[in-house]
Amino acid sequence: MKKKIQTVLIVIFCILVCFSLFGCSLNSEATKDTSDSQSAGNNSSDSSEGQEGDNPMPNGQDSGKGEFQQWDGVKARILTENYPAEIAQYLEDNKEKETQQAFNIDNRTYLVLTMGQQPTAGYAIELQALKLQDGTLTVVASYQKPAKDAIVATVITYPSLVIETDDIYEGHYLIEYEIQK
Repeated sequence: MKKKIQTVLIVIFCILVCFSLFGCSLNSEATKDTSDSQSAGNNSSDSSEGQEGDNPMPNGQDSGKGEFQQWDGVKARILTENYPAEIAQYLEDNKEKETQQAFNIDNRTYLVLTMGQQPTAGYAIELQALKLQDGTLTVVASYQKPAKDAIVATVITYPSLVIETDDIYEGHYLIEYEIQK
C-alpha cells in the first residue's frame, strides 16, 4: 500500500513539474500571440506582417535576425537579443532611468529607449512609428503599463526598446523622440 501511495505521489509530482515547466513556455507563447494581435501595428513582434506604412514590427519579439521592415521612409527592425557590446553595456548602465539614445556602430544606427526601473511585470515600450522627413528621424513610442486590475508578477523590471536602422546615420539626421506616456 505504501509503495502505491509513493508511486502516485511521484507521478503527481512529475506532472506538476512538467506543467510548471511547459506551462510557462506555453503561457509565454500565448502572451506573445495575444500581444501580437493586440498591438496590431505597434510594439512586440517580428511575425506580424504589415504593408508599407503600417507598423510591422511590434516591440520586443524580433530576435534581431529578422529582415528589415519598411516604415515611413525608414528601414528598421527591433532587436531583443544579440545587441552590439556597446548597446548591452548602455542598457546595463542606464537600466534604472528613462533614456533615449542613438548609437552609430559598424555603419548602423541603433535607437535605444529605456523606461527605467518598474515595480512589476507588464511594463513595455511599444514602437508606434518611425518617420523620416526633412532631415529629421522621428521615433514615436508609447509606454505600456499593466491594467490596474491585472495580475502581474511582483518583480523589478527594466523595460527597453532597441531599434536597428538601415541607411540612417546618426549625425546626418536630427533624431527626435515622441514618447506617449
